[in-house]
Amino acid sequence: MRVLQVRKLTDEKWLNLFEASFEHNGHQGRWLFASRKADPKEAGQRADAVIIVPVLLAGGQPPRLVLVREFRVAVNGYIYGFPAGLLEKGEPIDECIRRELAEETGLELVRVKRLSGGLYSSAGLTDEAVVVAFVDVRAVDGIGPQLEESEDLEVVLLDHDGVRRLCDDPAAHFDARCWMALYLYEQLGKLV
Repeated sequence: MRVLQVRKLTDEKWLNLFEASFEHNGHQGRWLFASRKADPKEAGQRADAVIIVPVLLAGGQPPRLVLVREFRVAVNGYIYGFPAGLLEKGEPIDECIRRELAEETGLELVRVKRLSGGLYSSAGLTDEAVVVAFVDVRAVDGIGPQLEESEDLEVVLLDHDGVRRLCDDPAAHFDARCWMALYLYEQLGKLV
């Protein structure tokens, strides 16, 4: 398969639509996709965003998985997911993790346990690459989320039993990555 041309169809700040023409086995086709990049053909696939899988470790309490329940306009409803955000130009991944944790949860990064490489969130629709970060966090007295006016988000703390209950709740709506992580934690029987 060979991409012949990519043409920008929209001019928005955070996300744009592109049309790609391609050739494969003598067939020519057209594909529409979204990109956060100014030029999706730019060399190298740097990460566009981080998804943070935080575990809150607080003395005397069982470990708790930190989720957010957030209104998402595209689905016209609330979904459970993990704290996440876009990398700012030139921003190191660990700084983006710290910033997004503070903004969305009010929690402080203690330790990065594991970072993925760039993963594609929905390769049929977008070239967006995300880094998944498994981290330990702690609460900071008197500090809470610092949400933008357009954000409708609540922090949800789940011990293992809470993970199990939420994962099995047929009325709950999830980000796909969040549900997979919940199911994995449920099957493992522990959070750490």
